[in-house]
Amino acid sequence: MADRAPPGFQVRGLGVWLCWAVVYADIGTSIYYVPGILSREVGASAASFVLATSIAFLFLAWKYTEIAARYPDGGGVVSVATDAFGPRAGAVGGMLILVDYFLTAAISSVSGFTYLASLLPWLGGSEMILAAFGLALLGVLNWVGIRESALASSVVGVAALLLLFVLVGVTAFQIDAGQWARVGDSLGSAGRIPLADAVTGYAVAWLAFSGLESMAQISPAMRAPRARTAGLAMLLVGATILATSPLLTAFATTLLDPARANPDALQSELAFAMGGPALRAAVVVSASALLLFAANTAIVGTYHVVQALAHGGFLPGALLERSERFGTPGRGIALAVAAPIVVLVATQGHIGTLADLYAFGLLGAFVLASLALDRVRVGEGRIGLGFAVGVATTLLVILAWFTNLLEKPYATLFGGSLTLIMLGYGLVQRGDVRLRLEPSPTLRPEEAERVAAETPAAARLLTLDEALEVASVYRPRTLVCLRGPNPRLLEEVAVHLRGRDERDVALLYVDEVPGLFVPRDIEPTREARSVLDQAVEWFESRGVTALPIWRIANDAGLAIAGAAARLEVEAVFVGTSTRGALWRILRGNVVARLVARAPASTRIVIVG
Repeated sequence: MADRAPPGFQVRGLGVWLCWAVVYADIGTSIYYVPGILSREVGASAASFVLATSIAFLFLAWKYTEIAARYPDGGGVVSVATDAFGPRAGAVGGMLILVDYFLTAAISSVSGFTYLASLLPWLGGSEMILAAFGLALLGVLNWVGIRESALASSVVGVAALLLLFVLVGVTAFQIDAGQWARVGDSLGSAGRIPLADAVTGYAVAWLAFSGLESMAQISPAMRAPRARTAGLAMLLVGATILATSPLLTAFATTLLDPARANPDALQSELAFAMGGPALRAAVVVSASALLLFAANTAIVGTYHVVQALAHGGFLPGALLERSERFGTPGRGIALAVAAPIVVLVATQGHIGTLADLYAFGLLGAFVLASLALDRVRVGEGRIGLGFAVGVATTLLVILAWFTNLLEKPYATLFGGSLTLIMLGYGLVQRGDVRLRLEPSPTLRPEEAERVAAETPAAARLLTLDEALEVASVYRPRTLVCLRGPNPRLLEEVAVHLRGRDERDVALLYVDEVPGLFVPRDIEPTREARSVLDQAVEWFESRGVTALPIWRIANDAGLAIAGAAARLEVEAVFVGTSTRGALWRILRGNVVARLVARAPASTRIVIVG
């Protein structure tokens, strides 16, 4: 029997606004580096390619909305490709996304410090080193465990978006009729350049819409009905991108002197030219924050996909091992950080080179996801007008991908080799297809305990639903929250039980895993089993029946409050926190959230 999610976002889910925030915090970063990349390829016509490609982007976004709604466990291209073509295709999709994530982390981090260097010139020349250090720091923070927050993404995303609107407004107010004519001409100039150059510009312009896959990846956390939530969120994403990217690209590539402006920080240059140092500082700070958010999203996405591929036998099982102390996949995180750092060193942090490499995985994943959804629709007999539009979208993305394959041979060699090496390893390791690739890198919290209860490691422990099934017999009125050996806490509980003449008690251990999603390798840690076993023996030696309950959650405070509500206990005993300041900053205060969310009729007793 499945356990319900604890109170919090797992119950209500991410609504339209927060889904927009997560996706925009990823896709919105492209405006900071794509105009410079495009201007190197097609000059002042860059804006027209962004505008033209946005039409194909909207249709692909519509397909990703369906993918997000259809596969509520997430997984994006991995899920839809597995469904359409089998586990090997799903593995290819996962590996393409890994290539994409590696480059996303690299280009976002170096772009963030490039923008900072435009404000702090003394940082110039050290962007690559700073980016590598930043990625390493993000890796450490993820290893300790960051409580990923859609609310934090929304704050940063809204701030960055508002400043971009301010930049548009300030620029529009200052330029004269002649400059407006140049801007308008740049927005419609794509049709006047040679066809081969136009196709190349179109292919490169797809970088402006990277991050689309994140909509499908957050599907497990979406508020139901997912189709409506994903559709409205994607509509907002499309509107905000169209309202800013083409116009800001046109401003940056036509109004600034290309001989003097830094092409890798054009929005900073535009802000300084039109609004002075204050506007530049605001734009740079918001851009750098958003870019580092995107780098962190790529790291998190990487180790989620790595775990999915490892579960399917396509990557080493050692990548699934989790830290006993922090509950995070240390080796997966190490890979997620080491790969982009290697890429940074190999490219010397050159944004143009990184963009060339970036396109392989990005467009390859787009092609496979779009084609797979077409195949799924055929299998369901949905071959009407929507199917025809979907096929046309697939062809447009294929055109962009094949153009990049031909025009960027080093990118093709890099991305193709990396994908083939990973796939070859997986096929050799598997030997056949007896091991099935999981279509999603994460489980929703309500499914986590059900799967864990089916594994031998969880056999001695109870899920919350199992505890409820026996609660009518044992009737525990006290819940004890355990994190480690705590004799004083147990003694205080024993005194409480004797005073109330209670002979039953519920023990709860929460394996806290940070992030929006609960990972698939869900079984009680050795520490959870040891702590609960010792506590059960301690109480049984004193004539008290103890029900050992194990939960996995990304927020221990909310998980405890949810358990207290469902068990209808009268008192919850919890020890004082032994966590350091850094842990509390990254993961929050468990006791504070427990007190805030526990039922009003339940007493919270803090021992220590």
